[in-house]
Order: sequence, then structure tokens, then C-alpha cells
Amino acid sequence: MNAPLLNEHELLERSRQRNEAAFGELVAAYTPLLFRVVRRMVTDTMEAEAILQETFWRFWKMLPGYREDRPLLPFLATIASNLARDRYRRESRVEDLDIDVVLESRPSADDQSLEQTVDKKKTLERLADAVQALPFAYRAVIALRYEAGMSYEEIAETLALPLNTVRTRLRRAKQILRRQIKEADDG
Repeated sequence: MNAPLLNEHELLERSRQRNEAAFGELVAAYTPLLFRVVRRMVTDTMEAEAILQETFWRFWKMLPGYREDRPLLPFLATIASNLARDRYRRESRVEDLDIDVVLESRPSADDQSLEQTVDKKKTLERLADAVQALPFAYRAVIALRYEAGMSYEEIAETLALPLNTVRTRLRRAKQILRRQIKEADDG
């Protein structure tokens, strides 16, 4: 997970005093990572941007009551995941995801032959298709784990789930993905 801002405490204090410039710095610092997390949960970029904007708006409104003993990223991710889940429930549809980040590490294209690069791209495309088909609950834990780099405990806190539920959802999501990739390879 990304390290907290060096002056996060100061920015939070100034933001509590309704200093928009300080709040803007917090938004700028957390937007890239939070956007990737939200983008993995929703159907398109514009929807992710709308959720992100709503997330920061809600955080601005609840800032006076924010407890600084809780890390900011999981707090923001909780707001964003709740908004994304609400939209998913309303729309009940699945979309394409940028799956590249799901893989924890990949060799660079320079280290591979052209054939290996093409095979890797096809595998990533199949994996992206498989992730598209996952239920929202599984996509949410995958996004928080692999995109935001959150620990199981942080995911549990963010999604208000028991720790074992997070572990189970991640395990089941990986099983489904493996099975769908294998079926695509065999078929």
C-alpha cells in the first residue's frame, strides 16, 4: 500500500478548518490509487470518476468527524466501495476491467520473446474476461487487494466484513478465475 502523505495530519487539520487548498492536496494525493480501485469495481471510466467525486464530496462533508486514528485510504475506500456497490445493485451489470494490475508482478516485454508476449497478452485478455464475469463482491475484494494493496484486515474493515469472509471471497474469486482460464485453454 502507498505510504501516507508526510504532512497528511497537517493537511487534514487545515481541511477541517475548510481550507480548500489543503483538501485539494489530499484529493490530488489519493485520487490516482483510489481511482484504480474504483475503476476495477465499476463499468466505465466516467462512472468511476463520478464515484470518486462523490467519495471526496462525502469525505469533505464528514471531515469534522473523521478520526485520524484510522488510516485515510481505507476510510476513503470504504466510502467509494459503498457507492460502487450501491450503483452495482441499481444497475446489476458487469463490465470490462483493467486486469493488468491484478497480476502482482509481470516480466517486462523486453524480457520475453515476441511469441511469449503474444501468449501473455492473450492470457491477460482471458483473465480480463473472467474478471468481468465475477460477482461484484468478488471484484471488490480483488480491487482492494491487488489494486490498493490492502491487507486482508484492511479489506475487512473497509467492506465491513469478517476477516474470514474476505479470505473466502478472495479464494473463491481466484478459483473461479483459474477455472475459467483453464476452460478457455481447453476449449
